[in-house]
Amino acid sequence: MDKRKVLLIVRDGWGMYRPDKFNAVVNAKTPNMKRYLQQYPNTVLEPAGEAVGLPKGYQGSSEVGHLNMGAGRIVIQELKRIMDMIEDGTFFGRPALKAALDNCVTKGSALHLMGLVQDEGVHAHQGHMYAIIRQAKKIGIKKVYIHFFADGRDTPPRSALSFLKMLEEVIKENPIATVGTIMGRYYAMDRGEKWALTDATYNALTRAEGAKAASAEAALNDAYATLKNPNGQPIVDEYIPPTIIGDYPGMKDGDSVIHFNFRQDRAIQLTKAFVEDNYPGARWKKMDVAYCGLTRYYDEFKFSALPPMDEGGGMDDLLGQVISEHGLKQLRLAETQKFKHVTSFFNGKRTEPYAGEDQVEIKGTWDPSSFGEHPEMNAPEVRARALKEIEAGKYDFILVNFANCDMVGHTGIYPATEKAVEVTDASVGMLVAAALKQDYTVMVSSDHGNAEEMWDYKINMPKTAHTTNPVEFIYIAKDAGKVKLRPHGILSDIAPTVLAVMGLEQPEAMTSESLIAE
Repeated sequence: MDKRKVLLIVRDGWGMYRPDKFNAVVNAKTPNMKRYLQQYPNTVLEPAGEAVGLPKGYQGSSEVGHLNMGAGRIVIQELKRIMDMIEDGTFFGRPALKAALDNCVTKGSALHLMGLVQDEGVHAHQGHMYAIIRQAKKIGIKKVYIHFFADGRDTPPRSALSFLKMLEEVIKENPIATVGTIMGRYYAMDRGEKWALTDATYNALTRAEGAKAASAEAALNDAYATLKNPNGQPIVDEYIPPTIIGDYPGMKDGDSVIHFNFRQDRAIQLTKAFVEDNYPGARWKKMDVAYCGLTRYYDEFKFSALPPMDEGGGMDDLLGQVISEHGLKQLRLAETQKFKHVTSFFNGKRTEPYAGEDQVEIKGTWDPSSFGEHPEMNAPEVRARALKEIEAGKYDFILVNFANCDMVGHTGIYPATEKAVEVTDASVGMLVAAALKQDYTVMVSSDHGNAEEMWDYKINMPKTAHTTNPVEFIYIAKDAGKVKLRPHGILSDIAPTVLAVMGLEQPEAMTSESLIAE
């Protein structure tokens, strides 16, 4: 095969599923995608569970998907790494985690556990929290405060009560623990530099400032009965305001804080409030606490329980690195919501670009709470910049992400999600036409599903979470008639496919296979 330039388009949250009145992918008008599937070679990829380094049956995510796509091998995810370490007994020997726990024993101080309470394993897993509670009791810690970040996005919109009930069973066995605060991930896990949200979270955690409730259950029930989302709809878990439970006194200097999220992007801002001298928000004071996060949330953060993937994690020879080492130019382009995914996550969680790699972030215009009213998001601007760069022909490899299907799918608003699918289809169509004129080979795929399954029939509510459904991979090129693809693959097969088309040798560390059949 001749050496070619490659354009890889990720339609974030666009999966494959049976026809259904809540399948926005099937029901939307998608003339471009329908034509490509008839005209060009295509295959099916697995984006979830063991195919992407997660435990069997777990939904994929944008982080996991981009990590696998860029690595060219199945990347064992932190969710599984932590579970395995808890099982084999090595988890609580990790230095940063041990230091945080030992601090409470030595000083007789309180342990604060904060994180997203979910079982989907996208950002965190409640099982990790339970294990830490049990270990705290075992080593003699006297008081554990749980700061319950409600989900409602990777999990059903009003599922926090059921997660609270499970937690209360663990508390019964370990009465040293109690819920200190509860709040939605919108506040506690902002990643859009809306520092006022992080400030409100920090104030609730550290000095018990916020709404008050007698119990976590009362906080949720009161919110469900009286409050609205920012878009005026009845409130869901994601938007529960910071609420102080019972007589929670706040934090004291000398306490320990463990953030049990393992995914990095939505743990950065709150972590900076605790550990950085130069915090961008409005912090009343920097607490003197022993802090630990389960993973390295950003390069300068040193208090992580797990070693970073790029330090002994076998994350060399990724797609971006191979392209760079051959002196070729590459571009990564996305709007704010997916910018870290096409850059850091695609590069194995490295935060500095490779030589010859340009990164373009189209700043997001809309707050995530209003994506249902603006399903186009910033696709027009992403599209315009991509067209400009494709036509210039400067780059040998271009990665573009359209966030619409995923981010609008998370709102649970079906008509808006159908519109998001149509915006994505139209945008991809324009990019493909321009790329073919410039002799690019175009690969169209997805990191995981979402928009194709918008109703949860088990609980009779909108489904806002990712799915475990497969995704398409479409190979579009002038010579596509000569190309045959393997009938099935996984996301990490994309990197070897890109290298094959670009005429670059696949490194040994890249253990997945090209989707192009020999």
